[in-house]
Amino acid sequence: MRRYTLLILTLALAVTFTTASAQKNNSKTNKKSEKVAEKSKLEQLRDRAANGDAEAMLMLGKAYYGGTDGAKQDYKTAAKWFADAAQAEVEPYSAEAKGWLGLLYYNGEGVTQDLERAKKLFLIATKGGFEGLVETFDEMAQNGDVFACKFMQECYNKGVGVKRNTNKAAEYQQLAADAGDKESYMPTALYLYNNDKHGEAFKYFEKAAKLGNIKAAYFCGLMLYDGDVDVEQDKAKGLKYLLSAAEEGHVAANLKLGESYLYGNGLKMDKEKGAKMIKVAAENGNNKAMWILANCYRLGEGTPKNYALAAQWMALVASGNRADDYKSLIADLKSRNDPFYSYLKGLYEYNITGNYDAAMDLFKTVEKAKVADGVTMQGVVFTNKNYKKRDMKKAAKMFDKASKDSPLACYYLSYLMESGEGVKKDEKGALEMLAKAADGGCAAAQCRLADKYIRGTGVGMDIEEAAKYYLLAEAQHALTPEAAKQLAKLYENGTAKLPEGEDLQKHIDNLKKTKENNSLIKMLAGTKF
Repeated sequence: MRRYTLLILTLALAVTFTTASAQKNNSKTNKKSEKVAEKSKLEQLRDRAANGDAEAMLMLGKAYYGGTDGAKQDYKTAAKWFADAAQAEVEPYSAEAKGWLGLLYYNGEGVTQDLERAKKLFLIATKGGFEGLVETFDEMAQNGDVFACKFMQECYNKGVGVKRNTNKAAEYQQLAADAGDKESYMPTALYLYNNDKHGEAFKYFEKAAKLGNIKAAYFCGLMLYDGDVDVEQDKAKGLKYLLSAAEEGHVAANLKLGESYLYGNGLKMDKEKGAKMIKVAAENGNNKAMWILANCYRLGEGTPKNYALAAQWMALVASGNRADDYKSLIADLKSRNDPFYSYLKGLYEYNITGNYDAAMDLFKTVEKAKVADGVTMQGVVFTNKNYKKRDMKKAAKMFDKASKDSPLACYYLSYLMESGEGVKKDEKGALEMLAKAADGGCAAAQCRLADKYIRGTGVGMDIEEAAKYYLLAEAQHALTPEAAKQLAKLYENGTAKLPEGEDLQKHIDNLKKTKENNSLIKMLAGTKF
């Protein structure tokens, strides 16, 4: 089949290019001087080529390709002359030369085989006026040649040699998939799925999933687990696919399963497992997952109750596409006199109005509801230099009292223990308390601890530990500008083991542009308490 395809393509190129060249030159008399008759045709071509004649360069390439006009067949030399003619940019010769050069790359004759380069050269030749290639490759595509399918797909996608038609391009992509091209499985599946051909799409999703494509595994799992008009429901098989995708960090798979475990939708309820999966999706930027995770922390569902983290995650989406949900929640919490409403209002009085006494009263209400973050925030109020009742000893006691259940309290207590304000100075204890806060999910503590490891301040310098805590804070979308710059340096210097993304340089650039996160202040300022 391969030899037949090459023969068809070679003959087609010869006919196409020769015919096109003849048509271009019908108006020329091409009467050459009889004085050069004594020279061989090959020598004549060489003389013309030496003077920059693109047509002669092209003809030399053909001579060496076919072993004609006195030349010994030599693909490497042919490639040289075709490349020279192509570089000359004299039409139609340069376009034709690119087509022949494409043939050499397609066959791997005289050059290292490079199908992508061949396809590019064929497209340029087609655009240059050799539309006959389209007919040749179309026939080959219909006979199952993968390269031809991809060439025709590009032609229709870009409108080269044919009128642009993305639907036709998709048809050739599907032909490539049917011919066994693994790269075409997923895009074919997505095209069919988006055009409501779910049954056909499933076949290609499954082929891609078996090759390890995580996105394909998600779609297979989704259609099997939920059932589809064109796909018979199989929850057990669907769950396996979804779990395999979720384990590899697929955001939508984690959200889907996280909700199912959290609320018992089709699966045995497991709130802890559900919250963990929701957290993965939230850390990867899914807004719905961020909202659900915030409420998990607010209610203590699948995770310890943590009002500080609830407010942090909620603030990331409350001013965006979850604004209506946030307004509804605030109205509901207010009507029930919920302690989380008192907590948010306390933050509002503390950060926005500067009414510290009002804030203190509200945080006491939160404490009465047995939420440790109410105690923590009383301690924060006591540390404020503008509070007329400022008392560092009372603040230290509050932080110590809440430290068992509030990572934020551990963070503030570590500061006091390090400086000796309100409590006996204890640098070792301060570091232990900071680590407890960081491991408990306090992003500010994670950044501070990482900074210490990066500089060796109070601890031995440990680049890997620094990277670990920077990444934890980044996952919460809560890196400080300084921490973000340090993480960018770690990526650039390659001194720590870090995850590799699709566009690493863009990630590094974004880290360098990181600004102070003011989403909580923005949320509070926009709330009508």
